[in-house]
Amino acid sequence: MEHFAGKQIKWPYATHLVDRKLAARLLPPIQETRPGGLLLARVDTIGRHTALEGPGGRRVTLFPDDIFVAVLGNRYATAQFEGRAVCDGISGHILGMGGVCGQVVSSNTKMSEPTSVQWLGRLADHSGRPLELQMFRVDARSLANGSRQKVKVIVSVGASMNAGKTTTAAHLIRWYAQQDLKVGAAKITGTACRRDCNKFEDAGACQVLDFTHGGLPSTAGCRPEELIGLADRLHRLLLSEEPAVVVYEIADGLTQRETRILLENNWFRSMVDAVVFSAPDALACESGARLLRESGLPIVATSGPVSASPLGISEAESLTGLPCLSLEMILQGRFADLLRETEAA
Repeated sequence: MEHFAGKQIKWPYATHLVDRKLAARLLPPIQETRPGGLLLARVDTIGRHTALEGPGGRRVTLFPDDIFVAVLGNRYATAQFEGRAVCDGISGHILGMGGVCGQVVSSNTKMSEPTSVQWLGRLADHSGRPLELQMFRVDARSLANGSRQKVKVIVSVGASMNAGKTTTAAHLIRWYAQQDLKVGAAKITGTACRRDCNKFEDAGACQVLDFTHGGLPSTAGCRPEELIGLADRLHRLLLSEEPAVVVYEIADGLTQRETRILLENNWFRSMVDAVVFSAPDALACESGARLLRESGLPIVATSGPVSASPLGISEAESLTGLPCLSLEMILQGRFADLLRETEAA
């Protein structure tokens, strides 16, 4: 389905795996709360989101009355919106630029009003079966158990949104890729958005995945078993490319529910070789390092905006007893040196 009512339909990033040929019918919109449902929506009032991301990450400008495919999903974003995967059959909101939509239930005080949409219908196949994002996830059932394969696993976590996790992860990927090593990367949690994955690809990762490859528009509100199953699926998919290094980013901060579920899971912890914690200041580094140590996770260094000044680095190192690495230090191989020293010890 490429057109509706004489207008071209815009397909956002969250739908990048969807086989559009299967979208053959439009059912009346109904009240539902199931994440992953594909709906046709019309832009009503432009607010916070003035554009969507296309499947490749290009910004696609929105205008009133534009028609696009929305993916019903939850959102947890302390700096933006808290949203629920709710369709009331009438109207809703854009929750994320990747095309995740639902109902805004709270927002940061700095946020403008959300972009509102009208639900036009539920996408279905020729037989009338409603289409779900889960139908298009990448199959990993035939792949061997990744835990048997030797690979260095590095996890980038942080204090909050916008703490530098993605940038730190990208610089780690860049250094290892420049050593002629195959690097796989994945963003395990968050809300569908291609921008971070593109940064990992630009850094040199041979394969980049996120939760959309597991059939999820976002991970907010996931059941623990669903989230661990997603992490296992992404891990096996990455290992199928036989990388030497895998870099994972976990969104939001250490106190966020899905982050805690992953970091407290024994299987996930068992495969992690090193953790880097990104934060805006030394105090956040201290609390983050303490929480990670108490959890038994192998934190090797801190980084993030705190490392932008020598004073910030000095404060962070004094409070944590860990090296605080600037992006330049990571590109010079300092993190890799620390990891080798840790492994030798």
